[in-house]
Amino acid sequence: MNVLEKVHLAKELQGLIHGLDQRSLSFYEIAKSKCRLKEIFLRCDEPIFKKQILNFKSYMHPEHAADEFAQHSLYRQTFRGVFKQDLALEQALEQHPEMGWAILHRANLGFQIWYIPAPHRTALISDWDGLEQNYAWMLEQQEIYAALKTDAELNQLSVETAKNFKTSKKSSVSFASSRKDDSIMAPNTANSPFSFEPLALQQNSASSPPPMQPLESDSASLANHTLELNPKEDDAAHSLFSTKVATATTPLNSNHLLPQVVELGQWKCRLTALEFPQAQELALCSLTLENVPEIIPLLEIVISAAQLQQYANQPVYLAEQINAQGRFVKYIVILGAEDQLHAIRLGNIVSQHYAYELVALKLLPNEQSLKQCKNAEQFFELYSEQAELVWNTETYQPFIPAQCIQKHKLIAFEETSASYTTAIILLKERQKIRVIHGQARLQLSHEEMAYPYILLDRNQGVSWQLIQRIIQTLPQPISASKLHDAIQIHISS
Repeated sequence: MNVLEKVHLAKELQGLIHGLDQRSLSFYEIAKSKCRLKEIFLRCDEPIFKKQILNFKSYMHPEHAADEFAQHSLYRQTFRGVFKQDLALEQALEQHPEMGWAILHRANLGFQIWYIPAPHRTALISDWDGLEQNYAWMLEQQEIYAALKTDAELNQLSVETAKNFKTSKKSSVSFASSRKDDSIMAPNTANSPFSFEPLALQQNSASSPPPMQPLESDSASLANHTLELNPKEDDAAHSLFSTKVATATTPLNSNHLLPQVVELGQWKCRLTALEFPQAQELALCSLTLENVPEIIPLLEIVISAAQLQQYANQPVYLAEQINAQGRFVKYIVILGAEDQLHAIRLGNIVSQHYAYELVALKLLPNEQSLKQCKNAEQFFELYSEQAELVWNTETYQPFIPAQCIQKHKLIAFEETSASYTTAIILLKERQKIRVIHGQARLQLSHEEMAYPYILLDRNQGVSWQLIQRIIQTLPQPISASKLHDAIQIHISS
């Protein structure tokens, strides 16, 4: 296909798409246009042309186009599918928590890529954009986290695993053969000057006096008697032998030494040992909530195994964790820390392993009030009002869980564009927290668990009437910083 033919087809495609967008065609014309589009796709299905018509395919059959795009990527084997619903996508990623990526599609927004940055971690989420743009974003994350393996790497790993399996199988067969030979030779050792007995039985025989040799006249009577053993001694010898075998053959697993479920007040948590080297040096464990669904994605609880029985009524440290984009990841609850510096160290060990960062640390006098939280609102109230800020970064901006916000903006006005570090301005009134400024920030992603915020309160003299008057005096579009500064001037005057 020469350049002129491509130009004509491109113009025809633009005309067909324009007609479909206008929604002014009859059903027959719509069907005819779509049929013509398919013919063009089939005609132009060459590698060099696929990239040029990807947007058109994404428009006509977005799920099919996304799946086809993923199948031609370097990470086809770790791709978990194309989805329309967040929940289904999350479930697919949870089935393979060690690594993976998936695509989410919304008709009015486009595509998102969800990428697992490390085993058993929350997925990073791209902006709503085209497939190529989001795939480029994923490759950038891959350079940072290196969480995915290419198809070639996985294939090589499979080959090596198969070779190791064959080698181990041959070794086990040869070992079994040698054991069989030993058992065949065993009867011939009766005349040998050496005896082969279990170690435990040798120990028992060494500590007991040698048996008396019976007289020849008593041999017949002895033959009619059964040998009687002391049950306790026999059991002890057997258990001693069994213990030695188990100790020699069973590897030590730290999770087997821990209680699997720990109850913290009303919280029921699953306890697991963290397996990376720095955490193992300090015997750090992770507690995962199981019975408080609304708080589960917000929290990760960290404690040293040595402190499992001693953390009660001790200070609790709460930290905010962000990723490389500045987006909220989780609150880290640190139990059993000796002091502020120790808490920061433990929090950094957990965060830096996954390329995350701590931005603030707060202190609670004890864990009693924390264990009573049943939802995100209660936890946020505890964190923002009762916990004392003891450390933060220079650029720290606090986060508020998404469940705590009434996202509908009551006063309509034009906002400037936002980034992930742009704070949402909120107004607290009675039991609700409403958005004053932040519609652009909220639209960056609908799946974030928490947002950076600035909270104003009616008790400070801030009302919707005041906000309306201030907005009318400012040139639009209005940035969050300018609106906040203007409100502060009115409050202080």
